[in-house]
Amino acid sequence: MSKFVKISTELRDLNMIKRSLADLQLHYTENQRFVHRWSGYDAVTPLVVKSRNAHFGLRAADDGVYEVIGDDMQMKQLRVTLDQIQQRYAYHKVLAEVEQAGFSLVEEKTGADNVIRLTVRRWN
Repeated sequence: MSKFVKISTELRDLNMIKRSLADLQLHYTENQRFVHRWSGYDAVTPLVVKSRNAHFGLRAADDGVYEVIGDDMQMKQLRVTLDQIQQRYAYHKVLAEVEQAGFSLVEEKTGADNVIRLTVRRWN
């Protein structure tokens, strides 16, 4: 039997989460009801995401950090998708901080290992 799971993240900015989902071409709906039939969980969550093999929600925890909620039977796909979302989130967060500090993006490369390398520069 499947179980309801919560996965902690460090995602805090809903707009950056949505931008990350758009980058990955993941379909999501906002303020949608998320239902886990086996546990009885039924609530409206800020985001409900549907990927190829997984259906999960993102809800704000008490500390303002978003957590992923879903089914343990989809855990492998949830982890893969969450890793991708977290990478895109970090990418957008870094670019926002770089811009705020007065730097500009000079070069961006994604290696065969899927690591994104950014080169930034600030002219004085």
